[in-house]
Amino acid sequence: MNFTTSLKRTSIYAATVVLSLAATTANAACSDPAAPRVDWSGCDKSGAQLRHADLQDANLSNAKLEGADLSGADLWSADLRSADLSNAYLSNAYLNYADLRSADLSNTKLIDANLTSADLSGGDLQGVNLFAAVLPFANLSGANLSGADLRSASLGGADLTGATLSGADLSEAWLMGATWTDGRTCGEGSIGYCN
Repeated sequence: MNFTTSLKRTSIYAATVVLSLAATTANAACSDPAAPRVDWSGCDKSGAQLRHADLQDANLSNAKLEGADLSGADLWSADLRSADLSNAYLSNAYLNYADLRSADLSNTKLIDANLTSADLSGGDLQGVNLFAAVLPFANLSGANLSGADLRSASLGGADLTGATLSGADLSEAWLMGATWTDGRTCGEGSIGYCN
């Protein structure tokens, strides 16, 4: 065997080892335990029991969390872009400053959840339950909130520009200072509707 053949075999072996390690690392992230800054991007966590989990600054972009129980979880500043959270339980969860752009939150329970300054722009929130949720300064621009339960939700300063609210229940929702779907700012006394 000459030097060139030996070098080629060594290169192929090294490339195989590197690819194997990369695949192992990618799979290992999905099996990592819940923790701050965990990288579960693209992972399937459907139906996972994550009640009160500490997932601050976690990367959950494109993750499948359909039907997962994240009640009381701390998702402060978590990256949930394009995540599937449909039918998930996030009641009493902390989603302050979370990035939920284009996420699927259809039929999700977010009762009493804190979404202060969260970005939900372009998200699918059809049938979402946001009863008494806290959403001041949240970005809901372009979000589909058809049939959403927003009763007693706090939306002061939230951006609802271009959002779809057909069939949404805004009874007792606090809207003062919010930017309404048509771009106007809701004035004093905007409770349940935009003045």
